[in-house]
This record gives sequence, C-alpha cells and structure tokens, in this order.
Amino acid sequence: MGSKGSTKSGDMASRLSGLCETGSAILEAQDLQGILSIVTQRTQQLFDGAGAAVTFLEEGSQGLLVAGASGTLRAIVGARYPIEGTLSQRAIEEDRAVIDNDMTDHPFHESVDVEAGEPFTVLAVPLRERSGALGCLVVVGRATPPGFVQEDADSLYAFGHLAGLAIQNARLLEAETARAERSDTLRAESEDHIKILQDLHAGEVAVASDLELDAVLQTVADRARDLTSAAYGALGVLTPEGDELELFITSGLDAHQRDRMGGPPKGLGLLGAVTHSKAPIRVHDMSADPRSAGMPGTHPGMTSFLGVPIRIGDRAYGNLYLTNKEEGAAFTERDETIVSMLAAQAAVSIENARQFKTLQRLLDELRQTQQQRDRFYAFVNHDLRNACSGVLMWSERLLLETTGEARDIPEKIRRGSEHAMRLVQDVLDLESLSQGRLETWPRMIVVNDLLQATMDGIHLEAEKKKMRLRLKRNRGNLRMVADPDRVLQIMTNLLSNAIKYSPEGTDVRIAADLSREGPEGAGQAERWLAISVADQGPGVPEADQERIFGEYEKGGSGRTKRGGVGIGLTLSRRLAEYMGGDLTLESRPGEGAIFTLWMPHGREPEQRSGWIG
Repeated sequence: MGSKGSTKSGDMASRLSGLCETGSAILEAQDLQGILSIVTQRTQQLFDGAGAAVTFLEEGSQGLLVAGASGTLRAIVGARYPIEGTLSQRAIEEDRAVIDNDMTDHPFHESVDVEAGEPFTVLAVPLRERSGALGCLVVVGRATPPGFVQEDADSLYAFGHLAGLAIQNARLLEAETARAERSDTLRAESEDHIKILQDLHAGEVAVASDLELDAVLQTVADRARDLTSAAYGALGVLTPEGDELELFITSGLDAHQRDRMGGPPKGLGLLGAVTHSKAPIRVHDMSADPRSAGMPGTHPGMTSFLGVPIRIGDRAYGNLYLTNKEEGAAFTERDETIVSMLAAQAAVSIENARQFKTLQRLLDELRQTQQQRDRFYAFVNHDLRNACSGVLMWSERLLLETTGEARDIPEKIRRGSEHAMRLVQDVLDLESLSQGRLETWPRMIVVNDLLQATMDGIHLEAEKKKMRLRLKRNRGNLRMVADPDRVLQIMTNLLSNAIKYSPEGTDVRIAADLSREGPEGAGQAERWLAISVADQGPGVPEADQERIFGEYEKGGSGRTKRGGVGIGLTLSRRLAEYMGGDLTLESRPGEGAIFTLWMPHGREPEQRSGWIG
C-alpha cells in the first residue's frame, strides 16, 4: 500500500515538474504556432490523453476555432464549432476546470477513436487574456480508469493561466510583426522602422528567456533608454496591493548616483500621475510642469520626460519612464510607441513571474499534502492495523481460556477490536477509491442471504441496545450481480449507523425490492434494486443531508452528539457509485432516516480465474 501511494506521489511530482518545464519552453518560444504545438503535445503526454487542442473564442463569443492540436485531434486544426452547450462554455463562463469522464456528445467526439455514441473522457480549462476569455485548453480520450480526476484538473488549470499569458504574448508579437511589415511599405521611414522593430524583437527574446524578474525588468529599462536615446531611465513595480513600490530599477545611473538618490520614489507628483493614468505622459520641460514639484535635490537634473504606465487592463503594475533625450530634444510619438510596447512586455513579465511564483507555492503545498497523506495512510496500514490485529488476537485467546462472567471482558475487547479493524479498512478503502486502485468482482448474489449475513454480523450491537433488526424478505428470492464483499461492507455501515443513532428498544427495518425508477441523476439501467435501511433515530435536517456524505463529516442534530470519525457514509456512497449505483437519504427531523442503496439490476456476472480477493 505504501509503495503504491509513493508511486502516485512520484507521478504527480513528475507531472508538475513537466508542467514547469513546459512553461519555460513556451516562454522561450517566439511564434504562436510553436507555442500551440508545445502546449498541446505536452498536455497530451503529461495527462495521458489521446489528443489535446487549444481553441480560440471567435468574435461574438458564439463559436470556437481550433487553433492548434495534437494526437487524434490534429486533423481538426482550423475547424470551427458552436460553443453553446459544450464543456468549453462551462469552463470559460465558470472560470474553472471541467471534467466529464462519460461524454457521449462533444464537438471532438468524431475525432477520437471511439464508436459513435460510446463515451469518452474530456478535461477542459479556460485560457485567459487581459481583456477576458481567450479560449480553452482541452485534453480528451484518457483510457486509464477512472479517467481524469480533480488533481488533473487543478494542475492543468494552473498551467492554463501561464499558457494563456504566453499565447497572448505571442499574439501581441504577431500583431507587432504584422504592423512592422505594413510600416515597411512607408518609404520615408522604412529603414528606421525595421531597425527599431529588430531591436524590440531582440529585447522581447531577452526578456522572455529569463524568469528572474529583476533581470527581466533591467533588460526592459535598458532597452527603452537605448531605443529612445534617453540619458536616464527607471522602472517601478507596485506591490500586489498597489500602495507602494516593491521594486525600483534604474538605467543610466552609476552606483554612486544611485546611492545619492536614496530610497525609491513615493509615487507622488509626475510619477504618481503616470502610474494611475491609462495613457503615456510626455513633457518637454519638467521645470514648467507643476506635477514635477518636490523632486529631491540629489536626483540628476531632468528636462524632457516620457512616462508610460505598466498595466494589464484596469490593473496597474507600475511605471516605466525616461528622461533627458539627447541634444535637448523632446520625446516623440515614435518614442512613446516604443516605450508603450516595452511597458506591455514588462506587464506580462511581471504577471508571468507572479503566476510562476504562485504555481511554485501551489506545487510545494501539493507535495507537502501528498507527503502527509502518504505518511498517514502508511501509519494506518501498518502500525494501526498491526496494533488492532494484536489486540483482536489476544482477546480471542482470552475468550478460549476464560469462563463464566469473566468472559464478558474479552468479548467486549474483541468486539471493539473488530470495530476498530473495520474503521481501519474503511480508511484504506477510501484511499484506494480516491487513487482509483480499488478492486471489485461482480458476482451473482442472493439478496436475502446477503442481508441475513449482514444482520448476523452486527446483531450483537443491536442486542446491546435491546433493538430488533427486522428483515422484510423478498418472496421472489431476489438476485443481483455485484461485489458481495463491497455490498456487505456498505450494508454493515448502514446498519451500524442506524443502531448507533436510534433509541434503545426500537426497530431497524431492512427491505429490498426492484424499481424501474432509479435515483435522481443516476446512470442508465432498465431496472434498479433498492435496498433500504430505516431507523427511528432523530433524523437529519435537510441542510445536512448532503453534508453528512462528505469525508470525515458527521450528521447534524442529535447525530452530532455521538462519536465516530465520519467516513462510513462517505465510503458507502463512493463504493456504490464505483459499482454503478448510488446511496440516497430520506429524512425529516424527529422522524428517523431511510438510507437506500441503489444498484443496477440485470447485469451479467464477471468470470475470473485465479482471483485474489
């Protein structure tokens, strides 16, 4: 058990490492198609899918364009699909990862190697840009059960933010390249424009190749000063709260001049106006502008000024400014364009660095959580189970050697040990379910016999409270196909709960029957077998009826007054769902509770040889 858990943790760590490497690769890529190729191929590989695709929202947000794809989806690049009713629409509108491991109707269905109408697995996450939704990243066709899980969704969702920013950056670069090509047709400024755009491109490559934020921003400040022929330049980054500068980068100042300036600016005056403006500010003579009052005397003398806010949408990240253009000239509209482009690159770089930092923190938390989970289940599987087994063994030995009234003590110890062993097994089974490693063997079961066996195994608990377990036997000798050990486990949990929460001297009623109507939201089946357990306990308030099925949750009202670790109902429902059924509750406060196990009827038993159960 411990070895398998460690393997799972290693797989997750390997995937997260792969996502980080992929993030670095797409930041280094210079063209949109290259980024799309890296994103789709690596997503398909890391999430073990049949194919992956990046879709872009078309104008009006009514359709999706397949911009890039890999695997079985490669053939649909360039195809357009309506967005209405798709998983992509849910992912974009709800801004979250969406999983469907039983999808039978999806625009990509025909591109996956499955029969018409056959279900397949889909995981979709949104891609965002500064103005809203960009599109979706989708991976389909994961063959290994149970398909995609929440850990897949969380890691792909975090990666989707980084991929969206990289795609947006590439699209900006494509737009600027197209603009450069148009400018090339203008005879008077063609050579100048080509040179400028080449320098900008080189600067963007230098910025994109370095994830260290200080180095990125220093490159931006130096490039802005060089391209505008300014004597000085500086770039300030606001804290995430936006109340002060957390980083201040200068260009064109030596160490002595930098030390004389003292601390970073307070964001008042002209710099404050730039930071909070949505447009660049150009001033030919700063001494004539009242907003420049209060400049410290230790600051180098400044005349001309060009300041550009660093923003993404309405969010301010800081400012980039240049002073003292060569030969006393004023900054031009061309200079403003250049610096605005670099400021946009700086904004994306700052956001990338913060997203990367957040991703690293989440990865660290995931690793720590997984390590703690592995240690806990290793303890339960080894130390706790061995301790319970030892107590059980000695209690049974004492029973053999004890007579008379003294037998009551080892008998109580034996029952307590058996209960503890059941709890340990429940915890381990719950973990196996979460990891998709639980084995079941569907066989033909005589329902009356199984229910009688459940009652026989728990009658001592009922006798202790002077309660009666009443079984309404089905006259048709009803049968069903399911794993008898797992059904017995579910029914034992239900009866144990009913005994625990019912008053002394009351009845617990068990019944089984066929029904054409299954539980709400359940899968398809011609008929359903419903096995109910009705008690006369305090009942469960409507507000608590779903909550009590949560992991380590206990019931509301009078049920919270009794002990228990709160995993019996969680495990029972998940086991029922794992076998294609469900577990439901009907209850009103003061009127008891009816738990019903629903199992599909009419299935064929599974033939096995050499089964190890």
